Amino acid sequence: MDYSDLRKLIALYEMLKEGGVHSRLQDFMDSVVYNTAQIMGVKACSIKLLEPTGTSLRFASTHGLSEDYVAKGSINIEKSGINRQVLEGSLYSTGNIDDRRLFQYPEDVLKEGIVSMLCFPLTLDTRTFGVICVYSEAPDYFKPADIGFFSMMTDMIALTMDRIKRETAIIWLMNKAAHQLRSPLNTIGSMIFILINGYLGSLNEKQLETLNRCRKRLTMLQGTINDMLKLASEREEVGPPLIVPVDLVLALKNLEPIYRSQAIEKGLNLEFEIQPNLSKVLAHEKLTDDLFSNLISNALKYTPSGGRVTVSLAMAPPESILFEVRDTGIGIPEKDLSRLFSEFFRAENARKLVEEGTGLGMVIAKEILDRIGGTIKVESKVGQGTCVSCLIPVTLTDSPG
Repeated sequence: MDYSDLRKLIALYEMLKEGGVHSRLQDFMDSVVYNTAQIMGVKACSIKLLEPTGTSLRFASTHGLSEDYVAKGSINIEKSGINRQVLEGSLYSTGNIDDRRLFQYPEDVLKEGIVSMLCFPLTLDTRTFGVICVYSEAPDYFKPADIGFFSMMTDMIALTMDRIKRETAIIWLMNKAAHQLRSPLNTIGSMIFILINGYLGSLNEKQLETLNRCRKRLTMLQGTINDMLKLASEREEVGPPLIVPVDLVLALKNLEPIYRSQAIEKGLNLEFEIQPNLSKVLAHEKLTDDLFSNLISNALKYTPSGGRVTVSLAMAPPESILFEVRDTGIGIPEKDLSRLFSEFFRAENARKLVEEGTGLGMVIAKEILDRIGGTIKVESKVGQGTCVSCLIPVTLTDSPG
C-alpha cells in the first residue's frame, strides 16, 4: 500500500467517524459528497435517491455541481443509461461524455466541465435506494484501483445512511409516545392529589393506601417519560452540541448539596473528592450536569442503607479529567455488564432492590460522553459494589481554574 492509498483510507475513516455525530441524514449526505470529492480527487460528487415511483432519481446532495445543473430536477432513469445500469443490477457504471447515450442531458454535462463519471448503487441487503456518483474533468479518469476503493466507500456510506434513518424513526417514535402520554398522566396525577388530600371527601385507610400505591406507580411512569424525552432531545439535536468552556469542579460542587441530602435521607455515607484548580474543558454545561446527575443518582439508588458512595474528580493522563463514582452497592452481574448500555435494560438484582428505574441512565451517560469526546468504563462485582470511570478530554490551553 502506497502513501496515497493510506491517505485515502485515513480520510475515509475520518468521514465515517464524523458520520457518527450526525443525527440528520441531510447533514451526513452533505458531508459525504464534499469529502468523497476530496478523497477521490475529482471535480464533483452527488447522491441521488430513488423516488417512490421508482422511475426517477432526485438530487439529495451535491458538491461541485452548479445550481443550474441541479435545478434541472429529477433524472429520468430510462433516459440516463449510466444511472439505469446500476439500478438494474450492475456493480457499477462508468462512462465518458463522448458516449452521449449514457446521459439524459449530455450538453449540460459538457457545460459543467465533466468528461467522465463513475456511479455506484446505494444498496442495503438487496434493496437499492439511490446512486452515488463522482465526476472528473479528465477522460478515462477512473482506474480499477479507484473503482475498488469507491465500491468499499459506497458500502460503508449506505450502511451509515440506513443507521441514521433508523435512529431518526426511533427518535420520532420516542418523542411522539412521550408527549402523548405526558398530558394525561399529569391530569391523573392531579386527580390523585385531590383525592388523597380529601378535597372530595374523606377516605378510609385502605382507599388511601391504594391511591398512594397508584401515585407511586405514576411517578415511576413519569420518570420513564422524562428520561425518554431527555434521550430523544439529545439525539435529535442538530450537529454538535453548543460547546463552551466548562468548569467541572464548579459544576460538581453545585450538585453536591442536592445529593448529600438524598444520601443522609437514605442513611448513606457520601464523599466528594474534588481536586482543586482543574483545567476547564470544552463541553456543554447541561450535558455535563446530566452526566454527573445520572451516575451519582444511580450509585445512591443501588447502594443499600449503611453503604458508601465516593465521587471524585481529578486530572488524569494524558490531558484528561477523570470523573469517577464508586459505591459499595449491590453490584452488577458479570453476564449483564455487556448489556449495561442497552436502552431500558436493568439487571435482575437491580429490579429486585429498587422497583422504579427506566434503564436509560447509563445509555444517556454514554451518549453524553460520545458527544463531548469522552469515554466510560464500568467495573463491578455482585455484592461488593461498582466503579464507573469517565475520561473527559481537556481541550483548552488556558490556565487551570
